[in-house]
Parts: sequence; structure tokens; C-alpha cells
Amino acid sequence: MSENKAMKVDSVSSPQARKLNDVPNPLQNSDQPSAVSTSRARLKARLMEFWNSQEVYWSLLKEELPSKPGIRARAASFIPEGSRILDVACGRAANCIWLFDRGQYFGSDISLSGLRHVQRKGLHLVCADAETLPFADHSFDAVLSTYALEHSVNPIQMLGEMVRVIRPGGRIVLLGPTWDFPFWYPNSLLTRASSFFWRLRYTLKRLVAQTIAQLGGASPFLVIDNPDAFTQPFVYDSDAIYVAWSFEVIRQLRSWDCKLIHFETDDQLLGHNSFVRLAKRAVMLLPAYRHAGSTSLMVFER
Repeated sequence: MSENKAMKVDSVSSPQARKLNDVPNPLQNSDQPSAVSTSRARLKARLMEFWNSQEVYWSLLKEELPSKPGIRARAASFIPEGSRILDVACGRAANCIWLFDRGQYFGSDISLSGLRHVQRKGLHLVCADAETLPFADHSFDAVLSTYALEHSVNPIQMLGEMVRVIRPGGRIVLLGPTWDFPFWYPNSLLTRASSFFWRLRYTLKRLVAQTIAQLGGASPFLVIDNPDAFTQPFVYDSDAIYVAWSFEVIRQLRSWDCKLIHFETDDQLLGHNSFVRLAKRAVMLLPAYRHAGSTSLMVFER
């Protein structure tokens, strides 16, 4: 698809959506909803400051991209041709390479710095919070989000916004890391994980919360208040906030009448020890850990 055929902002957005250069910092918008608690709002502000000021962050993402083109292209392949596509939390808009042939590409991201690192000219981009997307209901045929949900301060709200802007029959494609087993943790907790007793408390706390969820209780949607990215040299996912659990993501979207039509993971991380591999395979018979793996691709249809 040629760039001059990309969809216009006004055709899919609510009146407040504007082009990149016209959009202020979302946290300075007086229309921002007050649903997020004060502590979550502070956390989001710190994350935005980090993303907008760290050149190392964006340069590392640029270097990392060549190692993951296959799985990104795989995610894009589930979007029907001729779709109006929203790339949520698009960052540098790296996914546009695989989406141009699928339809009309539109990207949004909360970080102006990320959008200014976009390599391709002529894209329709909006600086917007994924948890309060500035688009009308049912605006898109497909919504894609890659390596982004784990950075959400309010993952339920982010998922809800994707459901809101997708049309009935449309598809939601999620790609990113998950930490399904209770003892798995993201790099944003590496410094704390050096303590055996911290890891034990973390595992027990997650196990209890996951058990309650499996028995029909509320899903934990565990959020990290102080990721290592704020205090340590940056490594991949040291800015991860949501400890993503595929079971609760699938459960939440199903509650909104979104059907899981495809799931795959690139590496189940079973390890090399025969006993450990056998134990993990046994645990993975449980619904909560059935999809455990390193990077998960989930495709839903509304």
C-alpha cells in the first residue's frame, strides 16, 4: 500500500485526535480521566520521563529489532488484508513494515520521543495514551500491540480500550513476553531477585493470587511500582511494569466477548534438566499455565 493512501486521522478518530506535532504531553491534558490512582499516575509520569529522555533505550530497541522480524511478521499475518489497522503503543512504528500490505496503517504512542524516532516518513501517528485512546468506538478492523502491554500501568484499561475501538468481528493481536509461572519475573525486578527470600515471598504471593483467580476470584494483574529502569543501567524489559500472565489476559478478553482464535509461544523455557522439564510439563496441564512461555502471540476476534 502506498503511503498516500494511508487513512486520514479524522476518519477514525474522535474530535480530540490530532497529528503528532499538534498533540501535547498526554499527562498535561485536562481531559485525562481520573480513574488511575495517584500512585499509578506518578508511575506513569516517571515512565514517560524515562522514555522521552533515554536515547539509550531507543537505540537498544533499534538494535534489537532485526532479531525479531519473524515473529512480528507472524503477528501481522493474522490481520486480514484491506483492514484499517491501529498499532497501539507503536513506539518507533517498526510494525508498519509488515502492515502496509495488510491495509491502512495508523500508529499511536504515549512517548513523543519514540514517535520522533520513526524512520519512515508520511505515517499517520498520534501521541496518545494506550489507556485512553482518542478514537471513536468501532473505528478499526484490527488492533495490534507488540511488546507493549507489559509496559502498561493499567493493563485492564489498555485492553479495554483496544476492545472499544475494534469493530464487531475485528481482530486484536497481542505479542509480547509473559511470566506465567509464579516464580518467573521480568528484568525490572532483577535487583530484588538477587535475594532468595524476596524470590520466595514473590513466588508465594503470586501463587496465592493466581490460585484465587483460577477459583473464580479477581485476577491479580500485578503491577511493579518501582522498576529497575529508574535506578539501574537499562537492559531489555527493565522498564516492564505489568507482570503479564496469559491466563488472566485471555480470561479478561473473553469476559468482553472476545474469542481466542490462536495462541503460540516461541519458547516454553522448559530447561535442559530432564526432571525439571517433566515437572514443568506436568504443571502446564493446568489451565493457568497451559500457555506458559517466553514470548506469546495471542489473536482474538470480537
